[in-house]
Amino acid sequence: MKTLRCVCCYSLAIALMCSLAGCNSEKLPGLGTVTGTVTMDGKPVPDAMISFEPTTPGMSAALGKTEANGNYELYYSRGHKGAPLGENIVKITTFGETGDEDNRQVRKETVPTKYNVKSELKADVKRGSNKFDFDLKSGGEVYQPGEPEKKGKKGRSPTGCG
Repeated sequence: MKTLRCVCCYSLAIALMCSLAGCNSEKLPGLGTVTGTVTMDGKPVPDAMISFEPTTPGMSAALGKTEANGNYELYYSRGHKGAPLGENIVKITTFGETGDEDNRQVRKETVPTKYNVKSELKADVKRGSNKFDFDLKSGGEVYQPGEPEKKGKKGRSPTGCG
């Protein structure tokens, strides 16, 4: 029984190392590097999550997070910078949770739904380097995940999940 347990632990360790190192057998799609800046009313939007979701079915989204100055860089997967080539729907959200169960902190959404849940933003990623700057405008509906929906409608999270 001990030997079987060690083999299982070894297999789990190998799988974990591969996932962390990015050594999977999945073939990557064509990617273009993507950088840019997110501002709202001309001011940087720090700590916002930005996703580029391909309009091509079956492809994964590329993700990034803005720095204090609003700059971001996208990653398709661990160790692979960029976003899938072609048209992507762009979603930007400032909502987030940090900490553990005892010390959970929630950052409220400040970005209007037209840039996340009901995003109107699109970007066409090409081979090579791409720069997409987004100057968002405040005002309009802002969806707060976890709060009751107005008019009894069930909403979706800013990331589009759930």
